Amino acid sequence: MINIKRLDCPDILKISSNPQSSGEWETRDAIEYYRDPANHQEKYKKTGANGTRTKQGYSIYSDKSVRKILLRMFHGKCAYCESKIIAIYNGDIEHFRPKGKIKSANPSRPGYFWLASEWENLLFACPFCNQTNTHEFRNGNNIEEAVFGKLDQFPLDTETYRLKYTHGIIYFADNATYKQAFDLEESERLLLNPCEDNNIEKYFKFDDDGAIISNDGLTPFEERKAQKSIITYALHRLPLTIAREEKIIQIKAQIRRVEIAIANYSKYMNNSDEEKVWFEGIMREEMQILKKFKDADQEYAGLARYIIDKYFDEANFV
Repeated sequence: MINIKRLDCPDILKISSNPQSSGEWETRDAIEYYRDPANHQEKYKKTGANGTRTKQGYSIYSDKSVRKILLRMFHGKCAYCESKIIAIYNGDIEHFRPKGKIKSANPSRPGYFWLASEWENLLFACPFCNQTNTHEFRNGNNIEEAVFGKLDQFPLDTETYRLKYTHGIIYFADNATYKQAFDLEESERLLLNPCEDNNIEKYFKFDDDGAIISNDGLTPFEERKAQKSIITYALHRLPLTIAREEKIIQIKAQIRRVEIAIANYSKYMNNSDEEKVWFEGIMREEMQILKKFKDADQEYAGLARYIIDKYFDEANFV
């Protein structure tokens, strides 16, 4: 997981635009629907053309203009595990705060219905992180199975500041009060968000076999966030661990090529200018190939940054 800078909100989701965007209309309509407590256990029903509630639910967030920006923003990778997914799957438009219901909250319904079309709440994810599936994972020397995946989970450190439907009702009407309540909930959020948490790479380290682990030097709360995110997003699932292990092998092979290039440059740097320039060029080229692993558009860039930065720190390279 790496930090991602959020791109500008697509027009279809903008708030206070003129004319009113489809996203704002749908949000206001959902607020009116859930203003009635009798609807709290029901799925959102949109107001139709004739003024009656239809069975159709949220749809604006899945517009192709939204998907295109999310795809570009995350470089076609899952926001959580950084796997490239668009070659084999469209990718999920993920609601960070779940719109329908909230597992373990009491009551669980309605969810964060007012954020179904909120740009800041949307991410791009793979089905293995975003949905629930039975996954194999390593537990010591054993391979075990369990159900993991985010789906409707949004755990907090305590339930003290959990946003309620009443906060959704004032989302537009009293934004200042709502923002204060939102910030309090944010202070207890346990799931890491690549668009919100600064220096997100500090939370994790990786073993040579591709296992992801909470990093050293974290505060107790940061440790809980790292552990909860690993489990909830299934970042320890076996196929993903194996894919990271293969990436580590590639990175370490390139590190070895850099070492050889540096050694050759040091050996021949006092020779003719032609030889010096030749070996310096090779060294720079191998270094650029290594640095490419860390680019945001590369699969498992967070892993690469950890492995490469750790190597250079321990090697005392400048």
